[in-house]
Amino acid sequence: MVRVYGVPGCGPCEIVKMFLAQKGVPYTFVNVREDLEAAKVVEALVGSPTAGVVVEWEGKRRAIRGVSPAALNAFLEEYRKEKGGP
Repeated sequence: MVRVYGVPGCGPCEIVKMFLAQKGVPYTFVNVREDLEAAKVVEALVGSPTAGVVVEWEGKRRAIRGVSPAALNAFLEEYRKEKGGP
């Protein structure tokens, strides 16, 4: 399962969640305003909770800045490759 770190109502976070749902990728949303450890993860990777979206799976983390089709598809390709799927 993919963990999506972000803040509720964040446009890029919502786009990432919709993308994952459309592609059939199971995910859970982690609100970094309520989870101090999650906030530290995001801060370490992107600087602040509003500077990008962080996704995590299988112990791997990726920051997605400037949510775009290219960035989302690059993540999806990496995720599927590691999961052994198409």
